[in-house]
Amino acid sequence: MNKLSGKRLLILGGSIWKDAIKAYAADNNITLIATGSNQSAGIFDIANEKYDIDSTNSEEIKKLIKEQKIDGVYMGGSEPVITQACKYINELDLPCYCTPAQWEQLQDKTLFKELCIKFNLPVVPKYDVTFENIDQIIKHDDFPLITKPTDGCGSSGFSKCNNIDELKRGYSIATAASPTGSVIVEKFVNNKGVVVFYTFSNGKMYFSGVEDKYPVKHIKHGTFVGGLFVFESKLTNDFRSKFEEKLQMLFNSLGIKEGSVWIEVFYDNNQYYFNEVGYRYGGSVSIYPIDYLYSINQVGADIYFALTGESKIFDHKSIISPHIVRKSNYCIYPVHIAGGTIKSIIGIEEIRKLGDIIFISVTKNIDDHIEDTGSFSQAFALIHFICNSSDECKNIIEKIHDTIHVLNEHNEEMIMKMLDTNNIKF
Repeated sequence: MNKLSGKRLLILGGSIWKDAIKAYAADNNITLIATGSNQSAGIFDIANEKYDIDSTNSEEIKKLIKEQKIDGVYMGGSEPVITQACKYINELDLPCYCTPAQWEQLQDKTLFKELCIKFNLPVVPKYDVTFENIDQIIKHDDFPLITKPTDGCGSSGFSKCNNIDELKRGYSIATAASPTGSVIVEKFVNNKGVVVFYTFSNGKMYFSGVEDKYPVKHIKHGTFVGGLFVFESKLTNDFRSKFEEKLQMLFNSLGIKEGSVWIEVFYDNNQYYFNEVGYRYGGSVSIYPIDYLYSINQVGADIYFALTGESKIFDHKSIISPHIVRKSNYCIYPVHIAGGTIKSIIGIEEIRKLGDIIFISVTKNIDDHIEDTGSFSQAFALIHFICNSSDECKNIIEKIHDTIHVLNEHNEEMIMKMLDTNNIKF
């Protein structure tokens, strides 16, 4: 008997991967209930029932769950939503992949760095300074440094600083970008590295891939964002042999049983530096390469757990089309755009029809105003594709830029070609 049939699931987020949620719900006869203050969000397109309630309003959501006899809650990927939702889901004694304490321990970059040090995982040297004592603590030889919010993401509030004046300016930018006003100051290292993925089931950590990260720099802001992500990394075996046992011990110490994590690790001069962790799906919609490469449908696993309290990460229907001809490399290419108001979008459907395209997430719409922040929030789309070589990858990226155009209110091209494809080497 299907344990999920007839169940009622509240979805608080997941608009970018709404197709995966919709397909799983349809296959298992699950009723989807959407809530949120923005009813233009994609989850409202797939919901059977809709409620205009802010997902972070704990009391109103708890009331809705009780009144509408909701069986489980799927949190999605928004950090502010998960921060609140994991509290009220646990209060209602419904299945939740994390506790508030676990979420906070991994969400806070300072706490995660302390954990890494405890378990002998290398981290970038950090400086304990405040805005008031920067001049007394930091010396000329310490530069270059970086500043970033303790609790930020997506390169928001990040600055590279080469002198005291830049450090003070970067500190102020990071403070403004932090929900709690807290800032990290640390040594700058080459931020080209890897992102490592794991999926948890009953406390066991299942390896779910390592992607090479090709950072690109916003010239105007000096910030770095992801220019390309490629699975499987050439560093995979080396990384796993050095750190996987320690990572399992780290997550065991927190009592992590379910859910998924990604870990950003810098690689500079043959040295690894653990930077930050996310206790959620990766922002590049990592659910697709993880299913493609490791047959783990994380959306299916999370919904199953939310509705039954039972752990099951394998044997869910794949979110990858069975008609895809398999290739050796899985790539995710973010299409970044400049600030302005979108008035025209051309070529997306033509790219979707290419045989090696796995998934395209378009995160912006016509009439959206794009703030020029120099962060990952300026990614217009995330294009997932497969290839067998570096040259094949470069050709697909060139095809993307030849085909897709995003025009502003002045009929000017908004797409920024930031990645030097000559640097792509598998």
